[in-house]
Amino acid sequence: MKSRKRAFTLVELMIVISIIGILVGMLTPMISNAQKNAVKTTSKALFTNMVTALERYKDEYGYFPSFLAQRDRTNLDDGSYSENFVKAVTGMDPDGKQLSQSDRREFNRKGRKFMEFSNANLIQKNGTQWRIVDGFGNPNIYVCVDGDGDGFIKKGFPTATDGINSTELKEIVPNPQSGIRSRAIIFTLKKDSKKATADFSSDDIFTW
Repeated sequence: MKSRKRAFTLVELMIVISIIGILVGMLTPMISNAQKNAVKTTSKALFTNMVTALERYKDEYGYFPSFLAQRDRTNLDDGSYSENFVKAVTGMDPDGKQLSQSDRREFNRKGRKFMEFSNANLIQKNGTQWRIVDGFGNPNIYVCVDGDGDGFIKKGFPTATDGINSTELKEIVPNPQSGIRSRAIIFTLKKDSKKATADFSSDDIFTW
């Protein structure tokens, strides 16, 4: 006699579908976290390159760009700070054109190129304003520089008011009194994506 192939019953099919659903539910967060971590890694690499560019700028000229040195913390999303940063570290306008004579005197008098930005990290918003953005599309990139040359960032670094939990804060700023030993730091904050006007994601990312 020929053996008859046994078909799945409806109950068995439902069980299989349920198991597949459970597995997908378990894997989705893992994939999502992996993607998020990859974006954080590329964003940190961008910020590290920006810090290196600032340090090279300081080595070349003996000072940091004035629009950064005059503030404890500069948000590159404010005003024309993103454009100023690009002019300072690339020696060019954000659109790739040569700097005007006045901009060259103010931002990079020798026209030195200390870094380049990819099209993904330098975008034009509203058809006019240029913004540096990280891998999440976040333009709120904070820059602090050692203005007095003692090797420490003593103000402007993240604090509890920036929405960072106390455990992580102790790791990144173990001694707020003396500050952070660095000539320049760059960071982003997760809380910025919670703004009502935010059209991007963000995370706590630090270069140190």
